[in-house]
Amino acid sequence: MQSSKRYLCIAVAWVLLVCYSILLTSAAESIIDLSGFVPSDDNIQQIIVFIYGLAIVSFLGGSQIPAVFLKKKSFIIQFGFSVTFGLMLLLITILNDTAFQPLNDAILKPLFLACPVVALEYLSIPYFFMIFIDLYLSGRLSAFSWRNFIQFLRGTLFHPRSTSEEICHRRSILFSLVTVTLVSLAWIVRTVALSATDFVPVRWLFIPLILGESLELVSKTVLIVPAMILLWLVVSVSVHVAGKRLGGNGGYSDAASLLGFAFLPSVITIIVDFFEAVFYPIKNSLALNLVFLTLGFIFTLVLWPLLLSTFALQTSENLSFRSASVPAIVIFLPLFILFALVFS
Repeated sequence: MQSSKRYLCIAVAWVLLVCYSILLTSAAESIIDLSGFVPSDDNIQQIIVFIYGLAIVSFLGGSQIPAVFLKKKSFIIQFGFSVTFGLMLLLITILNDTAFQPLNDAILKPLFLACPVVALEYLSIPYFFMIFIDLYLSGRLSAFSWRNFIQFLRGTLFHPRSTSEEICHRRSILFSLVTVTLVSLAWIVRTVALSATDFVPVRWLFIPLILGESLELVSKTVLIVPAMILLWLVVSVSVHVAGKRLGGNGGYSDAASLLGFAFLPSVITIIVDFFEAVFYPIKNSLALNLVFLTLGFIFTLVLWPLLLSTFALQTSENLSFRSASVPAIVIFLPLFILFALVFS
């Protein structure tokens, strides 16, 4: 029974990788066209795409999948997987110029050329998968419990310092990942619900909405989840490196397991936005503007996340509160506010 489950996982992984390879060609070609560093010769572009795809897909399929799901590290098995995926990728590359060409020309390439961020995010999927496998093999992905998760959410709001220690003791980033995902879904609901109005939060009357206004509703709703997850990962790596410079001795996964909870106060910002939208017709009231500015920005997007991120770094890197506040102020807070600025 256990063996059949492993082979089922391999079959699902094969199907996903084959589907991924189809879009990989379009995404890579779009980035090559936009970069301008590579000549527009079709043969050169196909060689680059093939090498990139072979390196990514054959590595995942030929090395990591049998090692993770079959619990085998035989070079013969890995070589067989690598050859199989290499032939699959070659076949897909050939079919891309025939069977998939209408799909590429009509939908995929225009989408990737219009939204290069989407293409870059798509090409980054294998690297996130590699991080996942690394964390899985190192035991950082412990069992997830909704009961513990709810307790962690409640503890983050009311006694964050002790809750941070408890979360770090669990040595799992799943709780943090679920938190980031749920917060990003809440931002999607907020964006869709307020899209039909001319509502602009009072907090952004002081900051030009150049980035946010350049994104359409569909782009925002599509990009919120991957953008927030990417922000969480980038911030975790950055503050971990900074914490090492300040004398910290924690790991990247320790920082990632805690920093996701620092996104939680932004849900309060969303609630404040709905109340502010109700009072929008009488927005000229100075008192109301100050209340909404305090609740929707100063408290929930600056002070509270700053405090939670500082506790997270203090716990994960074993730093003093003062030392932990430096990466939180210099790295976490500006990127977090930038995200809110773009997707508000």
